Amino acid sequence: MPVVVVNYTCAEPRDLDEDYDMGLHIASAFIIFFCSLAGAMLPVISSYVACLRNNRKTMELMNAFGFGVVISTAFVHMLPPAFHNLDSPCLGLPYKGLAMVIVLATIFSMQLLETELVVAMSVPNTSEATTFEEAPAMLAKDNYDDVGSPLGFPRHGTTTRHQEVAVSAQDEAVLRQKFTVAIFEIGVAIHSVLIGVELGVEDDDAFRMLFIALCFHQFFEGVAVGTSAVSAFSGLKTSLGTAFLYALTTPLGVIVGILAADSYSDTSLTALWVRGVLDAIASGILIYTGLIELITYQYTINTDFHGKSTPRRTAHYIFFYMGASVMAIIGYYT
Repeated sequence: MPVVVVNYTCAEPRDLDEDYDMGLHIASAFIIFFCSLAGAMLPVISSYVACLRNNRKTMELMNAFGFGVVISTAFVHMLPPAFHNLDSPCLGLPYKGLAMVIVLATIFSMQLLETELVVAMSVPNTSEATTFEEAPAMLAKDNYDDVGSPLGFPRHGTTTRHQEVAVSAQDEAVLRQKFTVAIFEIGVAIHSVLIGVELGVEDDDAFRMLFIALCFHQFFEGVAVGTSAVSAFSGLKTSLGTAFLYALTTPLGVIVGILAADSYSDTSLTALWVRGVLDAIASGILIYTGLIELITYQYTINTDFHGKSTPRRTAHYIFFYMGASVMAIIGYYT
């Protein structure tokens, strides 16, 4: 049987020539910043515009689109690079499932941290306890009664007709939402910096296509970030700060890539380990956030969503699938 031998070149710096346009790379950092900021600011501004804030249907559909973006980003934009880097022949690892082990460990860690944080910070209320069966239904109903929160979670100070019965459960929901949003945005930030570095080190042959794709990528991912920020934080300054910090992440990566372009090797041991592990962690964060916190609590077990008319539920599904499809198409070009 013939043996096929494949030669791999590891830890070889990229050969940058006259095709590397420094001015264009620097300009790309600013352009991506504004694309990211525009996407993240859209839900923030919308929540303070009366005609949009009071239109629950519009906010819910924007919310559904963001759900699709989150899940598609995890599976299309983060998992494949994690597999590619950690399965590289340059690492020589005998175990090919390391990326999924890291993803699994991240999901378990998210669940453990979220549960124990809520337990540690919750105030027991034994006099009017809410049963396990009652809490999800009451929370789901109350969440969608709150129009001002695009992701469906009640804002601080919101009073609902079930508050006397499920006050502790609602406090836990708010706390859980803050924790989830914070971890979700950490995962997005990790991914954004990594793709920024990749753009910064690309020469002009691959740069233009990747740059265009990332502009769309960052805009739509920004919509998801902005929506989550508005849902978790009641103050405008906090939401604006979250949007601004998100917008800085990819340009920061681009700058790092530009500075390291002449010596960077995407097949070096350090690059493979760092990119592979971080992409796997970020993927686990977004998978847990998307499937558990978003899809399960907002759709699967949400009695208010179940009670919507078939056309309205269908509209939610369409926008959800649109968000996922847009990011999947962008993934083809990145």
